[in-house]
Amino acid sequence: MKLEFKPDFAATAGRWDAYWKGENKRPIIKIMAPKNNGDPIEKPRWHRHVFEGIEAVMNQVLTWGAAYDFVGEYMPFYWFSYGPDTFAGYLGAELRFQPGFDNTSWSIPFVKDWDDTGIKFHREGEWWQKTLETMSVMKKTLDGKMLITPPDLSANLDALAAIRGIENLLLDMVEQPDKIKRALSAVCDVYDEISGEFAKMLEYEKYGSAVLEGTYASGRQDRVQCDMSCMISPDMFKEFAVPALEREVASGVAGIYHLDGPGAVKHIDALCGIDKMRAILFVSGAGGENTDWTWLREKIDGQGRGHWWTINDHEELKRLCRETDMRRAIVTTDAASKTEAECLIADIDKICG
Repeated sequence: MKLEFKPDFAATAGRWDAYWKGENKRPIIKIMAPKNNGDPIEKPRWHRHVFEGIEAVMNQVLTWGAAYDFVGEYMPFYWFSYGPDTFAGYLGAELRFQPGFDNTSWSIPFVKDWDDTGIKFHREGEWWQKTLETMSVMKKTLDGKMLITPPDLSANLDALAAIRGIENLLLDMVEQPDKIKRALSAVCDVYDEISGEFAKMLEYEKYGSAVLEGTYASGRQDRVQCDMSCMISPDMFKEFAVPALEREVASGVAGIYHLDGPGAVKHIDALCGIDKMRAILFVSGAGGENTDWTWLREKIDGQGRGHWWTINDHEELKRLCRETDMRRAIVTTDAASKTEAECLIADIDKICG
């Protein structure tokens, strides 16, 4: 099978399959090279359809896709969302976008008492219906050209924080932990239901799946996170978050964890202990940009998990491949042309043999 913007789709999917099986000899290398020395064209951000309409955004996405060669293991995709609390919207929460501040949204908590609240998937709710409408237009436009990435599902404790409020949830975890564990179980049920819907609608069995960080798998990936983890101890994380995360990644071919910020790093051992958590993608966040996080990547690698790098110095990338085992690395780099990108990958193939 081919994609218009990725003619070597089948061969690239095979290399990703080898990566997930641990059969690759070199790192995953993702390069987006401009065609004909063209000026850079930005991919529309995930939320632009809210303000401009999905048809207008699709025209911009096609222009972006046609402007680049996607080299190595780069699978072209477009991700859309309604914000970090989209999953809470599927639970019935109201989501708000502030005019003039359009790079995020937030949910309005609605849980007053866990005993009076049933957590369920609101199929007829506003945000799921908007998702269906948006995905229908996207499929008509992008099928056969590039992959479609659905909204990320911030479930587990993040979902409960969105519908209850962070401070209230933290108190509840201490004062009524059993109710929180029951609520987490219900959230996991909804997560499985929605993930299954996405898998059918986007035909993961045919196309595979891409998550917003750009990893690909020939099947369902579960891209999960728990930003609440920054506010709780390792013991509480193991008690509340880990069982939910284990359920979230249980049904797919690869679990991908978005590790956000220095405050979440304390949970790395617990995360690497989750059997199907195949890669930990760390983002340093505000305040951590100038820190050398090599030790963290080495720790993740040492526990057999994939890790995410951006390395734009080609000589440095080649040095790392010569001097260290980079087979678990997922590397994004740049190149001025398709020829330059292919030459870099050829050099690394020789180094990694």
